[in-house]
Amino acid sequence: MAVVITVAQQKGGTGKTTLAANLAAGLAPTSRVALLDIDPQKSLTRWHAIRAARDPQAPPLTFSDVSGWRLAAELDRLKRSHDVVLIDSPPQIDTDARLAIRGANLVLIPVQPSPPDVWAAEGTLQLAAAERRTARVVLNRVPPASRL
Repeated sequence: MAVVITVAQQKGGTGKTTLAANLAAGLAPTSRVALLDIDPQKSLTRWHAIRAARDPQAPPLTFSDVSGWRLAAELDRLKRSHDVVLIDSPPQIDTDARLAIRGANLVLIPVQPSPPDVWAAEGTLQLAAAERRTARVVLNRVPPASRL
């Protein structure tokens, strides 16, 4: 059974998709990885298509963009045949994000070094706690000389 990692944050522009894509690319050489893009913007979908077109020799990734009422069944299907399932969630706490967090073993919350990002993370942390899921904040886009 797979480890499910949901990348979630109610604020847009924090790097959720970039984090999910980089984790997938990093894990793909040694693990069976599935990506699930439930963000309506579908940036992970575009990344996956470009990756496959530019580098046909890249380690394979299974991809799905099912959301809504079919999300739980799709997640169960992917878990049966993969080592890791990465979910890129929408930039709000809604039904899809709640289901993605509920189905996760680990919730990663990307946060840029800015007060609005930190404030926005609170809602996602509360949702993960309510669903009794392990959550970790990932500092993202941190300038090396930042005082913040």
